[in-house]
Amino acid sequence: MARQFVISPDVNVRNITDWFILNTKVQRMTGEAFHATAYTDFADLHTAYFDGLADLVFANAADTAMLVRDHGYLPIAAASGVSKEALVVVSADGSLYGLSDLPSQLTVASTDAPDVERICRILLEPANLGPADLTLQVKPNPVLVAKAVMRDEVQAGFLPQDAYDELSDMVKDQLRVIIASKIYVVRNSFLASPAIADKIDAIWAGLESMNGDPGSAELLAGLGAPNGWERLSMEDTRFMIDLMDALSQQ
Repeated sequence: MARQFVISPDVNVRNITDWFILNTKVQRMTGEAFHATAYTDFADLHTAYFDGLADLVFANAADTAMLVRDHGYLPIAAASGVSKEALVVVSADGSLYGLSDLPSQLTVASTDAPDVERICRILLEPANLGPADLTLQVKPNPVLVAKAVMRDEVQAGFLPQDAYDELSDMVKDQLRVIIASKIYVVRNSFLASPAIADKIDAIWAGLESMNGDPGSAELLAGLGAPNGWERLSMEDTRFMIDLMDALSQQ
């Protein structure tokens, strides 16, 4: 039976081919068949989690907290020196230029990625905008969040920094960033389900071997790990889980 390598909607969508190349490498690392599935909708991804169809995943911080705590997933690695930041965007054609311009009631588009939503809600606190002041529209992926802002379906959008960076120049010219986070410790994590716990050392060895391989530099950049991979301990993971819990209390 093939193992499942799931690709989250919040990874670099331009370079999805690189994730399938990595899947082939994982097969060589482990000697097992892995089937890669790229999800474009967080609801479908979360269904895969609950149905046991995610043996290996590069999970965002909120999903990491849920998978480790509730389903016994184990950390493997994270991109070295890369954090998951978020930002709030508005239409470049509108009259909103900063937090002080935001109305007392705000319509917002966001994906179903709790880490990004939590960070952006905190970014809006200086504008005296609390949960009761926001009307949220959930979109399947960051591209549709951007489109909702551009089409004036909503007044603002919550986006991961990396997803914003990967938007085309034409799209970014139609958006205005009004505030961005600088947290540094929130990041995506490679996690293994308990079913493949015996493959973790092999997967890490394979990922680590990419770090010193000049031939892997382009692939690493495409995967959002230009500095290579670093081993992720359970202590590191629990610290991030505690932070996500703290953000959820805000």
